[in-house]
Amino acid sequence: MKNVKYGLLSATLLAGLAGCNDGGDVTPGAEKSVPQAMSRSASTESLPSCVAAPNALREITAVQGPGSTSPYVDQLVSVRGVVTADFQAEDQLKGFYIQQAVADNDPKTSEGLFVYAPGGLDVKVGDYVQVSGKVVEFKTSTSATESLTELTEVSAISICGKGPTIAPRLVKLPVARADELEPVEGMLVEFHQDLTVTDVHQLGRYGELMLSPGGRLYGAYNHPYDATVEEIAARNKLAKIVLDDGRNIQNPKPIPYLSAPDSSGTRRVGDVVTRLQGVISWGAESYRIHPVTTPVFNQLNARSATPPAVGGTLRASGLNVLNYFTTLGERGANTPEEFTRQRAKLVETITGLNADVLGLMEIENNGATALTDLVNAVNAKMGAGTYTYIDAGKAGTDLITVAMIYKPSKVKPVGTPAVLNDPNFAVGGGLRPSIAQRFAALDNNGSFWMVVNHLKSKGSCPSGTNNPDRDTGQGCWNASRTKQANVLKNWVNGLVTGSGESDVLMVGDFNSYLNEDPIHALEAAGFEALLKRLPATERYTYVFSGETGALDHGFASPSMRRQVSGLGVWHVNAEEPAAFDYNTEFKTDDRYAVSPYRSSDHDPVLVGLNLAPDVVVHAPTLNATLPTGGAVGNSVGIGNIAAADGTNLSVDWGDGVQETLPLATKEAMHAYSTAGSYTIRLRLTNANGQSAERTGAVQITNGTPPAVIPELFFSEYLEGSSNNKALEIYNPTGAVVDLSAYSVKLYSNGSTSASPVYPLTGTLAAGQTLVLVHSGFRLGNIPGSQITNVTNFNGNDAVVLEKAGRVIDAIGQVGFDPGTEWKTGTHSTANKTLRRKTGIVKGSIPVAAPASWDVSAEWDVFNIDTFDGLGRR
Repeated sequence: MKNVKYGLLSATLLAGLAGCNDGGDVTPGAEKSVPQAMSRSASTESLPSCVAAPNALREITAVQGPGSTSPYVDQLVSVRGVVTADFQAEDQLKGFYIQQAVADNDPKTSEGLFVYAPGGLDVKVGDYVQVSGKVVEFKTSTSATESLTELTEVSAISICGKGPTIAPRLVKLPVARADELEPVEGMLVEFHQDLTVTDVHQLGRYGELMLSPGGRLYGAYNHPYDATVEEIAARNKLAKIVLDDGRNIQNPKPIPYLSAPDSSGTRRVGDVVTRLQGVISWGAESYRIHPVTTPVFNQLNARSATPPAVGGTLRASGLNVLNYFTTLGERGANTPEEFTRQRAKLVETITGLNADVLGLMEIENNGATALTDLVNAVNAKMGAGTYTYIDAGKAGTDLITVAMIYKPSKVKPVGTPAVLNDPNFAVGGGLRPSIAQRFAALDNNGSFWMVVNHLKSKGSCPSGTNNPDRDTGQGCWNASRTKQANVLKNWVNGLVTGSGESDVLMVGDFNSYLNEDPIHALEAAGFEALLKRLPATERYTYVFSGETGALDHGFASPSMRRQVSGLGVWHVNAEEPAAFDYNTEFKTDDRYAVSPYRSSDHDPVLVGLNLAPDVVVHAPTLNATLPTGGAVGNSVGIGNIAAADGTNLSVDWGDGVQETLPLATKEAMHAYSTAGSYTIRLRLTNANGQSAERTGAVQITNGTPPAVIPELFFSEYLEGSSNNKALEIYNPTGAVVDLSAYSVKLYSNGSTSASPVYPLTGTLAAGQTLVLVHSGFRLGNIPGSQITNVTNFNGNDAVVLEKAGRVIDAIGQVGFDPGTEWKTGTHSTANKTLRRKTGIVKGSIPVAAPASWDVSAEWDVFNIDTFDGLGRR
């Protein structure tokens, strides 16, 4: 491997990356150093004798070849080498690594090889062995572009004796090119440098960490170095490796590499491992190292029990609450247990922040239901009345919204919340508006606008190569986010003009890194990006794909800047493994703890304020409950109207009818003559021209039930003799359906945790079926069927079909064990075949226990082992 020193980067960047070459200086262009892969006294003459090879005897270097694939693919060979790593256990790789005892000194060929031999002869590290088998190029998926050269279909393993000592090859990051580790694939190596943990996302799921040299990796638009975006992006690709765990299982127990065996243990981005030694492998499109000695970590980035000090007499913050939904099975918690866990962690975070005004992102847009639930939980810990919330109604059309809570002992709202309902803020037909509220401090009447934001995400790219929102480096939808930033700027300027209050603090999830276009647009409008007050290496709130950056921000208007006493980020989420969150899926080793750590995937931003005194302000205040639906000819009403500090109250019903209302009125009624969607605007103004407004959409129908939208559903269920078990899924939609968003889950014996889970893949044509069968299904051949253990159900087990994490169909009641079966008359889930009745075009979810599920309502019943309908819906 050629020794290089960031050959792709500028000299200025190299100065900024001081420390990345831990372990000694190297010279660009130096020849590859090839240490002898054995003790100096070893030679071919001194190696132990082996039995006659049953296949053509090849050197490992010959099998590996000088390229990325073996010249002996699909050929039977015999090889000899010293065992350098032993991962033969059933929950490990089911094999071992061997290395050629005498190096060939060819820098293009590897001297190591993985032997996949489940159930084979038990070998030990240091054994000199002869192995016979077939050479293959193993890929972890059909779409994989690269492969691992290995020996499989092993027919014979013999231990010839004790082999010579294999010295690890010294390697370093970053490499000069993407394939530079190919010549050491399968070999024992040592990284002769400190490596920093730069990603922990897959630790609980696959037992993996991502490592990089010279500190964590930063996103190209959020890096602290004096280098171009292109230079950083290029280096990041060459400066990382996966630390694997020698296992091929999912959800390992125990989770490896944690700092403690109990729920206090963690492994955070920023921790460092020194002199890592192991064997190099390839899988899931990444080079990886399986350690042969236990990695020793230096916990340089320990958890902080409290947020950073920000000074000031008031504290304002923004917190992404990771889809806090009281409606289970939507985007957030799927079960009552998960919801309880989620809420407990968020309460710890909110009480720890102890903000006087707190903006929330990703809370369910169901009026005040989710918001009230969270506030009540926080107050149960901090004391009744500690927090209350700003009621902005049901804002926008998205399932999630932004919200605000505040301490009435420290601040009071001035006027009514403002909602950014500008259609130019919508993206892709959806509107997730910003919300603003003016507050005044109780101690000196110092007032300011608090604006909470959640711009369009970077995911789910639009189609079309010429679409301006395609990913051109700043993530998908960057053009739309930039447009949103400009609309936001203009809207805030309007709030300032209308109120005379120029002090503005904006917080939230802007889904934009520090040097991306939307941030530059706000800075150009005069807002200070407050995170830039921090040292360059500390400006982050999020980690994605091993790269650190800031999606969450605080912005201060020109008059507000001097009133900001400090800013900090409480790093309790982004640097923690996802395995510590509230979810119960994939938690074989459940390390959940009631703590702020991994309460979300974003870190909260905290701002200290010293507000200048202001005169007492009286602005119109308006609250009301607006209708959301109704029928033609029937009255709909605005209720709970409370108007204060105004002189004129009016309503625009959106259908051309406008009314002036008495200031003391509590309700207003109206009947629509035509079906459609209308925007209701209730408005209060005062003599100074200030106003408060409540708006909302109401959907008026003709009184007929809404059309049923077809969706995939279980069309047949077979629980037969022995392992004759099957499920049929039908597509009634009239169009080809992409199955990647769907999964089937099995809940056994009343459990609330699914195991196993079977993600669907491919597509399903209109009017066609997908049949899933047990591996022991013996009733007949079902063309196109898929074998999966999710069909390993009995009559008392529930089976669920999900789309994007939302339950769309179920057989049985999750979390309830009926004994041996669910039964209604002759209809039963045990020893029967159930077939969905004709005319059904979507699934249903059985009523929750203890209520009884009527199996006969949607299903026809057939005798045990009836399978002639499978695949023929």
